[in-house]
Order: sequence, then structure tokens, then C-alpha cells
Amino acid sequence: MDDRKITLRLNSKKQSGFGIVSFVLGILACILFLAAVSMSAFADRGHKAVVYGIGIMGILGTLVSVIGILHGLIGESSKDTFKTFAHIGIGINLTMLIIHGYIIYSGYFS
Repeated sequence: MDDRKITLRLNSKKQSGFGIVSFVLGILACILFLAAVSMSAFADRGHKAVVYGIGIMGILGTLVSVIGILHGLIGESSKDTFKTFAHIGIGINLTMLIIHGYIIYSGYFS
């Protein structure tokens, strides 16, 4: 007997590649933020290398978020694709951009 599964596809849409990249970059921005926060909380901030590392992670997180938003917008504009990952990626990246921006702003102006 042939035990192959029969699947029914009602359309030929796939997930947008740019949307998936946007989602992954959003997760990466979250990881960079959590790494910077944990480094700030638990590392010895008396060393300049630790302080520079925290700052670099914050700036990289901001750049990753901006790139993720751009990829999400490109994924939104693609035709004949599902846009679920693009929507989620834009949401995560926008949230992380606001958080990173607030942290950088409060670090310079407080």
C-alpha cells in the first residue's frame, strides 16, 4: 500500500523571504538587547571594554532593527505571498527600535 499523505493546496502562495528575514532580524535585535542588558547588570562596568561592548551591542541592535524594518516593508510589498512574517517582523523590529532608541537617547541626554 502507498501511505503518502494527500495535501490540498487552495493557493500557491508562499511566505515572503524578506518577511522571514525581517522576523529573524527582529529576534536578533531582541537577543542583542538582552545581551547588552545582562552585560550591563552582571559584568564589571569598571573596565572600558565592557562599557564599549554594551554600547556597541546597543548600536548594532538599532542598526539590525532598521534593516529588519526595511526588509519587512519589502516583504509587505511583494505580491502573491503571505505577509504574516513581514507583519510580525515589522512589529518586533519597530518595538526594538523604539527601545534601543530610548536607551541610547537616555544615555546621551541624562
